[in-house]
Amino acid sequence: MKDLSVLKKLFLLCRVVLLSPPLRFFNLLFLVAPLFADDLSSVLSSERNQLLEYKKEQNSEQTSSLENSWINPIRLQYSKTYSSQYSNTIGLKQFVISVDQPIFQMGGIWAAMKYASALGKANEIDIEIQKKELIANAYKLLFNLKKAQLQEKKLELLVANDNLDIQIQKESYDAGLTNRTLYDQALLKRNKDVTSKLETEMTIVSLKNDFSLLSDKPPEAFELPDFRLMKQSDYKSGQLELKRDKLRIEEKKYNYRMIWTKYLPQLSLTGRYVNEDLNPMFAGGNLNQEYYTYGFKVSMPLNINAKNDITNSKIALLESKINFDEQRKKVINSYRLVTKKLEVIDKKIALSQEDAEHYKSMLTTAQEFESLGDKTSYDTEIVANSLQVREIDQSIYAIDAQLELLGLYSKVADAIIEQ
Repeated sequence: MKDLSVLKKLFLLCRVVLLSPPLRFFNLLFLVAPLFADDLSSVLSSERNQLLEYKKEQNSEQTSSLENSWINPIRLQYSKTYSSQYSNTIGLKQFVISVDQPIFQMGGIWAAMKYASALGKANEIDIEIQKKELIANAYKLLFNLKKAQLQEKKLELLVANDNLDIQIQKESYDAGLTNRTLYDQALLKRNKDVTSKLETEMTIVSLKNDFSLLSDKPPEAFELPDFRLMKQSDYKSGQLELKRDKLRIEEKKYNYRMIWTKYLPQLSLTGRYVNEDLNPMFAGGNLNQEYYTYGFKVSMPLNINAKNDITNSKIALLESKINFDEQRKKVINSYRLVTKKLEVIDKKIALSQEDAEHYKSMLTTAQEFESLGDKTSYDTEIVANSLQVREIDQSIYAIDAQLELLGLYSKVADAIIEQ
């Protein structure tokens, strides 16, 4: 089995910052030293890893078989016949080894071996893509689970604020300072947040259930990685789909040559070894019971579908080249889209950090007023909870950034964090 090192060089740092206020994300993308990631395949269940290994082994066997498909089998034949043509029924035995092996086909044999090699390598990358997609799906569930848990904590704080606001509005209404409208709005706001919290709890259960279908271990057993953005040139050069599609072009090119040469002259060596009982009719002749025959033959098929086969294979080759060019454009566009999204997320984090600074100032003021008796403890608690909400928002935005980068990771073979 080949080493799965293709999964080992990833663009991540071994730390988790999701529960603490994150740093300005996008501005620090290229300020880290080169590091290599551990293999993330352990997130998958043993059954799924084993299934992928079986696929790789099957592809290896199929490739080897296809590479040798031009070699014709050696035929072994043994027969025993009986005849009543003579006065006594006689039995005749015959043992034959025969060979009919093409040795020259206008380059077709070489093309067939090259075709098998390109096809096997392309299928191997396809399996690697499948594995990385499974890993990415598993970590996407983990990130979304962490995001949902943070969202649940945020909603708990919002519900706490709603309850405080209800208490404030009720006291104001009882004192005749406000009308009932503000009190009703506060009740509606709490009910809305409680409903959102219940929905988030259901989302958490669903995510855990989906994760259990991919992994043997519970979500808590895994530490979330911290992905970082790579250079565009590294993203493009490490693209698994581009590497696969490039091999598909090679595959179609050699398939075209192989089909084209299939309708050209072919030179084959022939040979037979025979060991048989002599027929009584020739018993007096100068015949050998054991003998060899050998020679060569030149053959050329005349097939009415030859032109169609050749044209179809050529069209498939041209189509694969166009698909490769289109995929190359998608790669660049996907990278640009992710970088733009990261810029937006960075701005969201910056705004949330500014809000947090304001709430810190407000909290200090509220605590001072409370100590002087000008404000109630309700106001101080609301401001403190709102500050925690803004800090949680920053962690949620950081997870959004990780999900975007995870999408890049799932497409790349070897990703290195650049300094």
